[in-house]
Amino acid sequence: MKGDKRTSPNKIYDVAGAAGVSLATVSRVLNHPEKVKPATREKIEKIIKELGYKPNLNAKGLASSKSTTVAIVVPELTRSSIAGMVDGIAATAKRRGYLLRLFVNNTSNDEDAVANERELWRTVISSGVDGILYINDEIDDDYLEIIKDSSVSVVLTNSVCSDAEIPSVAIDYKKAAYEMTKEMISRGNKKIWIISTVKKYAVNDLKVKGYEEAMEEAGLEARVINVSGKTYLNEKAYHEILLEDHPDVAIVVRDSMAVSFINVARELQISIPDEMQVIGFQNTKYAELSRPTLTCINTPIYEIGEAAMDLLTDLMHEAEYEDEYYYLDQPKEEPREEIKINKNVDYSIVWRQSTK
Repeated sequence: MKGDKRTSPNKIYDVAGAAGVSLATVSRVLNHPEKVKPATREKIEKIIKELGYKPNLNAKGLASSKSTTVAIVVPELTRSSIAGMVDGIAATAKRRGYLLRLFVNNTSNDEDAVANERELWRTVISSGVDGILYINDEIDDDYLEIIKDSSVSVVLTNSVCSDAEIPSVAIDYKKAAYEMTKEMISRGNKKIWIISTVKKYAVNDLKVKGYEEAMEEAGLEARVINVSGKTYLNEKAYHEILLEDHPDVAIVVRDSMAVSFINVARELQISIPDEMQVIGFQNTKYAELSRPTLTCINTPIYEIGEAAMDLLTDLMHEAEYEDEYYYLDQPKEEPREEIKINKNVDYSIVWRQSTK
């Protein structure tokens, strides 16, 4: 009968997807079950039975070898920052012998975003990858649970979250905003604003905290302005704000938003940088195309991509090491150096025409 699980040609991919594990883990259960942790083994064996899966020769050998493939999960492909990170990831992946598989995660605006996110992760893991580089500005508690439940190593790339046990690579956003604000205060500026997004992002929250801390220390009034990240919406908001008042300095959480701010200021005959200075927070291509060119806190996206791939590779090797000795009676060779799972990449400041 059509759809009968007893006769349908279920594949090892189906088992891996249903269990939320990699192909190699399913294959270890089939070929070397003693090397798989009991809880994981029992879960997979139950799914194999439920699906009526019968292993074939194609599954042989997976248990003792890895797919040498890493997934990159991105929210979209249009951002220049993402392209730069993928370039850095690709360079390191090539050097360390890994292939890359790209997945676009555009589920955040869906009505049932969390369920769709879980489905995406099942698809990613069942494709046989050894690890995941996850690029996402918005990581709430539901998404954290999905990440923590993953059966393969995951590294947040240019992202941060509230759980320090989840590996991540980024810059110290709070420190960067704090130091930039302190620098502009030391130059005699008192009215300093920060422009962030209406939508809550962990990285933007850190930038705001760093700014507020510096302003409080100096005894100055902080002003946080939240606008849309979309140009056609934020320009309208900027126009209304700048008609009433303007700061000495505006620190803006994204370059594209900073350039929009400059454009509106110029339309209103506010001179940049003589009457108002503007600072971006990425150093993307928009910064050099802006007129005047945009001073930026430089987020080294290529280097972040490299560092994230290096960290993920180390974590995958560590996982293999743990699996190899899990059921052996002999002790492990020697204590291995602990991997630092939360890494900050150095940032810099690129001074351009939008500041004095």
